[in-house]
Amino acid sequence: MNRIRPLLLAALFTMACSPVGPGPSVPQADQARRAAAIQRPLIVGFVTEPDVLEPSMNAGTGNRDFDALTNAFLAYLNPQQQPIPYLAQDLPSLDTGTWKVLPDGRMETTYTLRRNATWHDGAPITVHDFLFAHRVRADPEMPVHVSHTERRTTARAIDDFTLFLEWREPHIWAGMLHSENFAPLPRHLLEEMYTTDRERFITGPHWRAEYVGGGPYRIESWQPGVDLTLRAHPGFVLGKPPIDQMVFRFITDANTIVANLLAGSVDIAFHSSIAFAQGQALAEAGWPGTIEYWRGNPRFIEFQQRDWGNQQRAVLDVRVRRALLHAIDRRAMVDALYEGKAPVQHFWLDPADPAFAAVDRTAAKYEYDVPRAEVLLREAGWVKAGDGVARNPQGDALNIPILNHPSDLDMAEGAIVVNYWKAIGVSSDITRLTPAQMRDGEYRSKFPAVAYNRRGLGYDDLIFLTSNDSTPENRWSGQNRNGYSNPTVDEYINRALSAVDPREREPLFVEAFRAWTSDAVVTPTHLQPRIVAYPNGLRGPKETWVGESGIPWNSWEWEWKG
Repeated sequence: MNRIRPLLLAALFTMACSPVGPGPSVPQADQARRAAAIQRPLIVGFVTEPDVLEPSMNAGTGNRDFDALTNAFLAYLNPQQQPIPYLAQDLPSLDTGTWKVLPDGRMETTYTLRRNATWHDGAPITVHDFLFAHRVRADPEMPVHVSHTERRTTARAIDDFTLFLEWREPHIWAGMLHSENFAPLPRHLLEEMYTTDRERFITGPHWRAEYVGGGPYRIESWQPGVDLTLRAHPGFVLGKPPIDQMVFRFITDANTIVANLLAGSVDIAFHSSIAFAQGQALAEAGWPGTIEYWRGNPRFIEFQQRDWGNQQRAVLDVRVRRALLHAIDRRAMVDALYEGKAPVQHFWLDPADPAFAAVDRTAAKYEYDVPRAEVLLREAGWVKAGDGVARNPQGDALNIPILNHPSDLDMAEGAIVVNYWKAIGVSSDITRLTPAQMRDGEYRSKFPAVAYNRRGLGYDDLIFLTSNDSTPENRWSGQNRNGYSNPTVDEYINRALSAVDPREREPLFVEAFRAWTSDAVVTPTHLQPRIVAYPNGLRGPKETWVGESGIPWNSWEWEWKG
């Protein structure tokens, strides 16, 4: 990797010295809000242009960034995972009786809305906008990707600013609906169209260039394939943002974004557009800005638990699974690939979670230990012979194929794992997922031995439960693709995710992860770092809580320093 960087830097400097086009004109400073500093436009280099701006309908890398800018929600979570009222004036609480847990497991939550929240066109945001949104997202004809709240609840208005939700089952976020969950829709603009012209409602420009949301920024202009300009919303519920204009320039190549950062024609880039190599290139080029490496999604090894006619049955033996995990030097891997800027991870819980320390004391960890790995393999009947290959009594060599994510960095991680396994006598072939295979639930469920995967680390990503199995009956939509099933894990994770009081979760997580890590079926190796590069003159970007991927989650606080 180090041999590649000089070539990359040379190319980037050449690009940086080339014309990149004039930037937009600088508006007058918002004197009333920030007299000491001119709040010039913030120019964002962004790889992916969004398809739509409605949070429940978009999908793909980077869309949560636009969700955070153009939409508002009942609550948001700060980096410490503390819920903060947003469109809600107060959040439901057991103490006030606005969050009730009923004897049969159902819940009731009552949200009181702030009365100063407005849509981008100035109309007030009321409970009726939430009820309309609930109706739309519960409609099976609507092309929605996110409808967690709508599927779990019935909703009604107590009055124009008081929303009542009845939950059919316990839900951890019932009293703190945040991020893309249950954003309102402007009923005054869309209800008649939804009722009378369903096709136009689904495909119309109101989801793109004519989008009206309630977030801190509204659309000023959108040139497809070129840029999207957002203007601060004067009626934003938390006050007009200091930076009056954000411009997203669509630059499809990450290295070209780096060149623009070096040239000063782009101010900021998020992890959805640049990766670790670009962060290192900026640092080595002496870019006069801040480069941060936030904790990202875990890379995790999952062992196949179901036989689809192609299974390497050795992975059903817990001793083999533990041996393969002991053979991986996590620290050396992240030091080699990320120069120490990626944390090692042993179980599926955010290090910032209040229960992490208690779980860490009891969870099984498979530290790098080659002698222990070889002992476990021998106990399982796989003995490394003089040729360095582990074989069973029948003379069969132990081969553990890996299904891997497709990026170059993912493949580099996979190659390191293969080399560690080779050291204990295990051979392994890597299959690089194609874009079509990434979307194919059946293909990703029928791997023969190991999948080296990645997903979020939030509570919503605790999906390795029997109820989430990927099966032909659910058209392979379940996210528990390897078929992991442990009744203890099922019970305690479900109870933890139903607990309203965070203090109740700690002992439940302790028991769940004690069983989970002992099984060694789904095990993280490390957290891939998320790169954020922004100018030193910008104040406000903060690392998100682990379940949030929208970098500008607090954009209403961002400002240029004087």
